[in-house]
Amino acid sequence: MLGDELSYSGAIDRSNDLALPSVNGMVTTLSALDRTVGSVVSDCREISSTLTSLSEALQMFGQGGRGGGTDWGGFGLIGLPIAGAIRAAKGVASQYVKQQTGTPLSTWTDFVVSSDDQFRSFLAALDQVADVAQRYRTSADGQIEPEQAREDFHALSNIRWEVQAWKLVLSRVTQLGQVVDAILRVDLGGDAGIAEPDAPTVSSGFGGTLQRRIKEVQSRTVDKSGDVGAWVLHPFVEIKEKVRQLPTQVAHVSGEVGLFEVLLELELAEIRACLGEISPTEAEVVGLRVAASVLLPELAHDIAEAKQRIATYEMRLDRLRGARGEGVVDDRIYAILAQEYEEALQVSRSRLAELEVQADLWRRDGPAILDACASWLGLELQLLAARQLAEQTDAFGEHRSLLQRERERLDEARPLLASL
Repeated sequence: MLGDELSYSGAIDRSNDLALPSVNGMVTTLSALDRTVGSVVSDCREISSTLTSLSEALQMFGQGGRGGGTDWGGFGLIGLPIAGAIRAAKGVASQYVKQQTGTPLSTWTDFVVSSDDQFRSFLAALDQVADVAQRYRTSADGQIEPEQAREDFHALSNIRWEVQAWKLVLSRVTQLGQVVDAILRVDLGGDAGIAEPDAPTVSSGFGGTLQRRIKEVQSRTVDKSGDVGAWVLHPFVEIKEKVRQLPTQVAHVSGEVGLFEVLLELELAEIRACLGEISPTEAEVVGLRVAASVLLPELAHDIAEAKQRIATYEMRLDRLRGARGEGVVDDRIYAILAQEYEEALQVSRSRLAELEVQADLWRRDGPAILDACASWLGLELQLLAARQLAEQTDAFGEHRSLLQRERERLDEARPLLASL
């Protein structure tokens, strides 16, 4: 760590219980990580669904999508106009896509297939966070087992590299709208020599089914003309709006991933601190950062949740009393439900009282902790800027972005402290 010890030692002296690395802090950070993963996974699944649909649409061009293209020539006369439409659309679309994006259609097709796989791999990696979080939540003695902790550190470190690789894919996904728009500029019209066959020559059951499907899809094309060329482009028409939403979806998930990276970095630092693998000064800095970026936001979240539960059970009791007074609910049923709600209400009030004890500590020591973190982050960013200037390299770009996101998290924490 590069922080100035004098800028935060005072805050640590007054609030050891708030800014000291511990297994409880690790569990809290893992819980925050797990909840963030839920948001990331939800957003990624929407994006992944769009990528899968686009990958399937690109298969029509036979450019290397899953399963390859279909040999339409094997279906007799009914296959000829389809094969001709595909060849014509592919040729024109390739020109438009290269002109619009500077990248060939075949390259974009390969990218869509590989990025779809990358999304699936990334989501599978995130599942490990829940596994690690569950293991520490169910730990009975609150102690850390060194060997298991090192295994968890290794697993979480691998996820960090998965995130870096996945972000490179994410940065290009936003351009897919341009690809689809370029493809939809294709207008084969009547110049492509496409004509509907008078009669099929396919005798197999599959060929007959395929012909009926073609007829059905043709009847639902945008222009209702039954044109085979429009049928070829129809999959892109169907996903056009979904693809156009990708930039907004990517921007949102990028924000969630930025928070995920901050929490992941802090969790890794906490594990090392609890294992005694970093110096006492570094451990103190980690404790401060976790307190500001994890413990305070989680405390505010838990207080809000407890107050909401209290309000919910109070409302249920009020409605139950009203129903009893009106004779809608008899005394026996009232007694059963009233006891259930009263017990739940008492549990929620007790939980809120425990949280208020922590809130009192934060009201006293919180400002000093946040100020100390701001001082450390400012110093770290200045040091990185000086390194970049002296070493003439941007090798610290990722670390700088991470620190900037942590500073944003710190700014978000100040109003939370004021609301306690």
